[in-house]
This record gives sequence, structure tokens and C-alpha cells, in this order.
Amino acid sequence: MENDKVSARFCTQDMHILFLTSSEEDYLSDSILIGMRNILGVNCVDYPLRDILYKDCTKESSARVRGNGFTLYTGSLRNDAIDRFQIRPRLERGEFDLIIISDIWRQFGLFIQWRNYLTPSNTIILDGQDSDQLYPYAGFWWRRPYLWFVPRVTKDFLYFKREWTENSQFNIWHRLLPKSVRKFLPAAQNLRTIAFAIPDSKIVTEIPIKTKRFARHIVDAEVAAQISDSSSNYAFKEEVNYYTDLQSSEYGITTKRAGWDCLRHYEIAANGCVPCFRSLREKPTNCAPHGLIPMVNCIEYENYNDLIRKISNISPEQYKKMATASIEWAKSNSCIKTASKILDTWMKWKQIKNLQK
Repeated sequence: MENDKVSARFCTQDMHILFLTSSEEDYLSDSILIGMRNILGVNCVDYPLRDILYKDCTKESSARVRGNGFTLYTGSLRNDAIDRFQIRPRLERGEFDLIIISDIWRQFGLFIQWRNYLTPSNTIILDGQDSDQLYPYAGFWWRRPYLWFVPRVTKDFLYFKREWTENSQFNIWHRLLPKSVRKFLPAAQNLRTIAFAIPDSKIVTEIPIKTKRFARHIVDAEVAAQISDSSSNYAFKEEVNYYTDLQSSEYGITTKRAGWDCLRHYEIAANGCVPCFRSLREKPTNCAPHGLIPMVNCIEYENYNDLIRKISNISPEQYKKMATASIEWAKSNSCIKTASKILDTWMKWKQIKNLQK
């Protein structure tokens, strides 16, 4: 019911969104787009067409997606009739209420090209890169002298950052400071947290029947070496088999990968399996994922022996509470919930910016 209310609120305002996309898989951008389309329907224009998310996407394209395309790339969207023609003239006319640059690292060319039409009131920036640096202050730009003078994102634009640490600053001078000092630098007022999301349809409604302790796909090499019938590589070729394995398991192992956030965290919880997260306590506060609480909706462990010790002390009653809390955590990070939070944040920001005019 809450999602219906959110959808109704935005649709009755006849909001139109231009959602810029890239040509590579992007778990952050794609999960947000799924949520936006669920809320706004054809009023959310993905440009260019994000065909990898649609039901009629070719098998050849899906086969090239990292991780076999599970969870996000399984035909989440209907190929409804959407007008993607003459985007620039429509921007000039102010046809779109909100422009979402869904990956500033890949879409900075369009940001530069259309900069005259983009304002703090009508544009937000998403940064789902594994790097904790901000555009355009990462090495990618500074190693290329021809990019040194690209237009910056001013601090008036809402900037949603996934891997947010003390290094996430809109300058390069902070790098001259020792790390012990950097952590005391104030964060930019326009920075906001963001995380991966999982389609609402992929979340179970109750705890499934459990037949074993651990899910087969174990990304922690130390733990995988101690558990028979486990695999540290992709263990399944079909999503249904992957989900069935998670649902029949009490615990799923996950760790930091290239960045702290990983779609696997959400897949584990969404299938009624309690996430076991190695060294979770080391995660910076503003870094995704958010809301994981050890011994409430997940287990934080340091090594195999620590993991087994903690699991052995959990009673059946406590496990049931943790599994239920894990599902609720997944629901709080659904595509629709996450997209709704972004829209709410932007509308409040827009009101502030309009009052400042």
C-alpha cells in the first residue's frame, strides 16, 4: 500500500523524468531505473534505450552481462511506447521536470554537452563507481590532460555517492593531508548516500524452509575452503537455481568486493537467507550498504572460526528473528523504495533551491 501511495503521489503530479543510461551493466543505475519506471511508467524516459532491462532483450546481450545477469537483467521492464526522439530540443523547452545523470563517470560527456539546460533544481547526479573519489577529481581525469578543464559539478547539485569515504571531496588538495586528518574534513552539503537496490518482485514474503546451513556460492576463499560442496566462482547458470539454493540455506557468505556494496548482499537477504558479512565493522559509515546491524539482520565475522562460533550460539528462535529482519532489510532496499527516497530527497532539495532564488 505504501508503494501505491508513493506511485500515486508522483504520477498525479504528471512528473516527467529523463534518465540517462550507459552501454555497460551498472547495478546502481539499473536498479534505480527499474524503480523509477515502476513508479512513473512511461513518464520516465530512459535514454538511450536501456534494452538490457527489457523483456524482449536478446539472449546474446543478456549472456554478456557480468554474473549471468541474475536479479536485474531478467526482463524486469515492459517495452512500452516511450518517446525518445529529439531529447536536446525537449530539454531546451524544459519538458523534463528532472534529469537523472545515472553514472557521471560514464555520462560526463552529456553533462558537458547539455550543461546549459541543467540546473540544481532539475538535475541530480548518481555516482555508483567503486572508487571513493568524486567527478572529476579521480585519476581517470587527472591522467588525461585534455580533461583537466571539463565543467565541474557545482556543490549546488545533489550528488548521490555509493562508495563515500573521507576521500570523497570536491577537490584534489585534500589528498595532501594525512588520512588521520582527512576524516575530520566536513562533507559537502550536497552529498547524499545511495546504494544498490533489488526488484520488489525478487523479495520473498516469508522465511523459506531451510535444509542446510550455508549457500553454495561462497565468495570468501577462506570459508569456501572449509566447506564441502561450495564454490567461490559463479555456481549457477540459471537464476532460479541460485535463488533456490539461497532460500534453502540458513546463511549466505558475502564480503567487500571491488567496493563495499555488492548486489549479492541484497540477493541473500531477499531470499530469506541471513547475510554473513566479513569485516563489516571496517566499512565507512557513509559507504553502502546501509542498515545492516550485526546479530539483528546479519552476522559480522572476521574469519572462519569466528563465523562458526557465532552461528553455533544462535538459537532457532533468534535465527527466525534474524531471517525475518533480513527480509525486512531487503524490502527497505527495494527498487521502488530506493527510487522513492531519491525523488523525495530531490523534491525537498528543489524547494530549498527555489526559495534561495
